Amino acid sequence: MTDPASQPIQRGSSERRPLIIGTNTKLHHTPTETANYLRELGEKGQDLLDAGAVRLFLCPPYTSLPAAVPAARETGLPVWIGAQNVDGHLNGAFTGEISAPMLVALGTDLVLLGHAERRNLFGETNESLAKKVVVALAGGLRVMLCVGEKADDREHGVGVETVRRQVKIALSGIPVDQLDRVMIAYEPVWAIGAAAAAGPDDVRPIIAEITSALDDRFGEVRPDVPVLYGGSVSVGSVATLLNELPDLDGFLLGRVGLTVDGLLGVVEAALEARGQLAPTA
Repeated sequence: MTDPASQPIQRGSSERRPLIIGTNTKLHHTPTETANYLRELGEKGQDLLDAGAVRLFLCPPYTSLPAAVPAARETGLPVWIGAQNVDGHLNGAFTGEISAPMLVALGTDLVLLGHAERRNLFGETNESLAKKVVVALAGGLRVMLCVGEKADDREHGVGVETVRRQVKIALSGIPVDQLDRVMIAYEPVWAIGAAAAAGPDDVRPIIAEITSALDDRFGEVRPDVPVLYGGSVSVGSVATLLNELPDLDGFLLGRVGLTVDGLLGVVEAALEARGQLAPTA
């Protein structure tokens, strides 16, 4: 069956592809905790997610992936299981790294690349990410590319240019026919862990710049790449962002997504904002 979340529905189309909402659990959750999270999601989320208006994703630690994949399938819900990183080589003398074929062999659906913590704490560059994007897509994974500017970029008026550079370099090595397996998550570094998410006026120009960068790199005839927002997302901020940003396709959650109730709270708020919340019996 064709995955509806991968179809190139153009922005502004009367047909709406599913919102994409999920979380990166970072250095949290053992395999047992991850499996229990997914079982709880299956128990609590069926009614809310039956309409197919949302595609979920969960990116647990590497050690939780073998438990997460079957647990996600057992829920019967549309859940992608993703890794938090991948190496830019298919194999070789790279102690401690994980390759795309290893992730695919586990049944992993996607990989999160370029997260702000990977860039800032582990020195990942746009150039190293370009290599990872190539091997991940070639291996059959979807890629969720994280981009975003720091506070000093924003202060000096180069935030938009920073994001444009991140997009163009990271996707520089792939052909246009692989673009339908790419998603972009905008996470302004200055908003991560802050008291409030970035507002629509902060996000709107970045979405436009991402679209422009994709047009420059791949031409205007290309699949429509989903753009998500991440950075102190809360149940309260979701409606404002979706109501004012029709081109926003979903959310990459942080702290709020560490619990099932938090994740489903965001899903419910997003569906309500879109007018797609199923009526209760």
